[in-house]
Amino acid sequence: MNLKFYRDPQQVHDLLNMFSQSTGDFYVFFDCLTRTVAFSENLRNVFEHPAADRLVCTLEEWRKNVDMRDIARLESIFQDLLAKKYDTYDLYYRAVDRNGELLWINSRGKCFAGPDGRPLYVLGRLSRAVPAELPSSASDFQIAELKKETQKLLSGIKDGFLLLVDVDDLKSINLKRGRDFGDALLKDVAHVIQNETPGDQRCFRVNGDWFSINLPGASSSDVTAAFGRIQQKLSGQCTLSAGCVSYTDYATPDADTLLQYAEIALDTSKAHGKNQLNFFSPEDYEKRLRTLELREELEASVTSGFRGFSLCYQPQIFSGSYDLYGAEALLRYTSPRLGPVSPVEFVPILEQTDLIYPVGMWVLETALAQCNAWRAKAPQVHMSVNMSYSQLRKSTVKQDVLNSLRRSGLPGSALTIEVTESMELLNYPDLNQIFRQWKTHGISISVDDFGTGYSSLSRLKEMDIDEIKIDRCFVNNIQKSVYNQRLLNNIVELADGCQIHVCCEGVETAEELALLEKLQPSLYQGFLFARPCSEKEFSAQYLCPKEELPWASLRQKVSLPSSSSETLPSPDASEEIAQTILNAETDIFYLSDLDTYELYYLNPAGQKTFDVRDYKGKKCYQVLQGADKPCSFCTNAFLRRDSFHLWENKNEYCGRHFLLKDKLVEYQGKNVRLEVALDITKQELVSEQARERLAFADRIVGYMNTLSRQSDYDRAVGQVLASVGDFYQSDRAYLFEPSLVHPGHWDNTFEWCAPDVSHQKENLQNVSPDALARWLAIFEKEQSIILHNLAPLRESSPVEWEILSQQGIHRLIAVPVRDEGKTIGFIGVDNPRYAIHDDSQVRVLAGFLLTRIRQDRNERRYQALLRSSDQDVLAALQVGFWLMRLDRNETVPRQILFNEVAARLLGFTRDCSPAENCRVWYSRIVEADRPKLEEKLHQTVQNGALLQTAIHWRHPQKGIVLLRFSGIRLQSTDDWIELKGYCRILDET
Repeated sequence: MNLKFYRDPQQVHDLLNMFSQSTGDFYVFFDCLTRTVAFSENLRNVFEHPAADRLVCTLEEWRKNVDMRDIARLESIFQDLLAKKYDTYDLYYRAVDRNGELLWINSRGKCFAGPDGRPLYVLGRLSRAVPAELPSSASDFQIAELKKETQKLLSGIKDGFLLLVDVDDLKSINLKRGRDFGDALLKDVAHVIQNETPGDQRCFRVNGDWFSINLPGASSSDVTAAFGRIQQKLSGQCTLSAGCVSYTDYATPDADTLLQYAEIALDTSKAHGKNQLNFFSPEDYEKRLRTLELREELEASVTSGFRGFSLCYQPQIFSGSYDLYGAEALLRYTSPRLGPVSPVEFVPILEQTDLIYPVGMWVLETALAQCNAWRAKAPQVHMSVNMSYSQLRKSTVKQDVLNSLRRSGLPGSALTIEVTESMELLNYPDLNQIFRQWKTHGISISVDDFGTGYSSLSRLKEMDIDEIKIDRCFVNNIQKSVYNQRLLNNIVELADGCQIHVCCEGVETAEELALLEKLQPSLYQGFLFARPCSEKEFSAQYLCPKEELPWASLRQKVSLPSSSSETLPSPDASEEIAQTILNAETDIFYLSDLDTYELYYLNPAGQKTFDVRDYKGKKCYQVLQGADKPCSFCTNAFLRRDSFHLWENKNEYCGRHFLLKDKLVEYQGKNVRLEVALDITKQELVSEQARERLAFADRIVGYMNTLSRQSDYDRAVGQVLASVGDFYQSDRAYLFEPSLVHPGHWDNTFEWCAPDVSHQKENLQNVSPDALARWLAIFEKEQSIILHNLAPLRESSPVEWEILSQQGIHRLIAVPVRDEGKTIGFIGVDNPRYAIHDDSQVRVLAGFLLTRIRQDRNERRYQALLRSSDQDVLAALQVGFWLMRLDRNETVPRQILFNEVAARLLGFTRDCSPAENCRVWYSRIVEADRPKLEEKLHQTVQNGALLQTAIHWRHPQKGIVLLRFSGIRLQSTDDWIELKGYCRILDET
């Protein structure tokens, strides 16, 4: 169907009727652009047609026939079609016929797109259908019939497959869209499976959301292709997982076993992310059997006093001093049949069966008892215990933990609870309530495997935690990864600022340790120090004096600096106090020689920032700037004893921005330089916003001058939009105004685009009020639209999302132009890259623009145009005045003003700008007459000849009329020429 054909309602109607006469079905046609629906004539025999006297109706009118329970489902599928998630559909819904009876309708069709990929129309077929009713209870499921059919096929020893299909996340679908939607979806699934699989076998419903069908004679490629078609047909409604098993490959003895094999293959599909097909393999079967047997053993172990479970302990070590901090308790399990089982295998089973809670509480009780026993020998030893989100969900967990702590006799400070990082930690407000209760008793909270899941650095401030444990994947070979070094450094810095400890896990080599020591985390844990061991081994090897610890020699191996004994040569206690304060400061302090630049002192904060320990005797410019000669910006010459010299510096060597205070002080009998450096890097965002406002303030004068002094309105607006777009470093800046031709709709009237950015103005004419409804409601509240991310709109405002995404918009600022309580336009900025959080700049521009709009629409219209003593007489004769402006080198006018009579004659319904008037007026001139008018205008502009011509013009109400246009040349400048004259309608053709 070509474009011209489908835009003709009569031809579409005739085509649908031709189809219906051939097949007896009903046919439907939906126009995506006009959002109207056309049906074949025979539909009127069944339904009260909503447009009895018209060829088409609106989508809203047709919905009146659809059962309320299915409207949301149809709308969802329709939006997915327009969003191009898929281009075909096949579904059931309920509709009310002309007698008030409820009918099931099967609808299938396809969405067709134009050359640019945008959906144009949907052509579909409707038929009355009675899909097999789904059983209402488990006893009504058709599994017995399936087994009977399968057994018959097996006895024939025929090649083929049994396919088992499951609807993914049906429970969530029912919760989100309603059970009626889910029930209708299940009917669609059964229908599509039946239609898209080879052969004529029946589709059976096995249980709530499982369907099965036998495929005798099919090959594996046939099954794969059929499942792909099923997925495609149901795309947008749901996703499917499937398992499949061959009749003959595994010598299956009966239908029960074959169905079990198919179920195992289905489980594999769901375990690997769903929405896929897997064929049965013996390896999967063995894994499943092992899992089932292990599950039974774990259940038996829990009921028999946790037999087979045990704990081992891995030491945790203080950084710097390498003293023993404590241990992490690690759960182990030994099966009576399988022997030792990896936690990777048995912990997920505990999670899935809810055994994790009793086992977890046993771990806590056992670990606390062990810690209490160790404290008799090492009073400060600490214990860390893991706890899963499944445990935290239990309503009694808060009190159960406190009860275990009380029974152990330990203070809360002896315990850290480690929560594995996962998606569930996004629910941090609820978890924080539990954590805060525990923390009132001294218990610490740690996030394990930080960086591998869904938490972020910004969330550290929101989560009520005391420690993060950096996963081994970041520590591994960190000395070879500058990226990981910088990342860990940032994590440690932010954690320090939030008063959160950092433990680095998985430390395995001396090279890794040497690099980590520079970052100064709080704790280490890893094979370099010790592997997990039994409580007896832990007691024997690690509860001993510091010098006897197995890792005591590591300091020499990695050439680590001595522990913090940095001192200023000071003979008295007051200087010791000063030194203590300086060592604790987070700001940087240093002393240097004015003549030799030698560093006398650099406090620990400075040592950490510049990654140096042995600084004494080195030059300040070497240590602090990485330079080989004194700094060109050195401030030694400006230093005084009675006041600080204040200045700023962006230190490229360490990548930080400092606010600096320098002063002369006396040290050991000589004048030296004291510098205090405050790191303001984190405050740069605030500074950046201040700079943005200052930069915009510089431009305000330019905007005012352009809008007030530029006589050409089009050029004024264009220049200001270009300036705004350039300021925001955006892709586009534009002005929208109400449409002249279609009341209530909106046109993009002015647009500026950055280089290499495609123009969208022509695509954004006659935008419907529905598409802008949300924006206009916000504008009515005198508020702006600021979008940082389009993703949330996809669900909440799909039409808006589609319009914006098709233009390549990712971020947006839109500000209303309001006059006397009405929105008369809005200014938009697409994809701003500068000042993206601030709409005040565009708001200032909107205010200036409103002033210029008022000037052009009022003063010029009523002062420059209407200066004629004969207006009343000419008005009675139906003669209207106009004032036109052209560029000197052009023949197409750029602006035109009409007085009230002319506007009424020409059917202009509202007050518009000169540029808008001209665009609409000129676009309505019949194409064949445009060259004649342009030639007349050229003669008038060049030699002042009287303008006299008659042109055919498309009147919005009267159709094509003959319009007399007469005028003379008035004033001119180097750039433009002004004409003035009158117009009247000679006749209507």
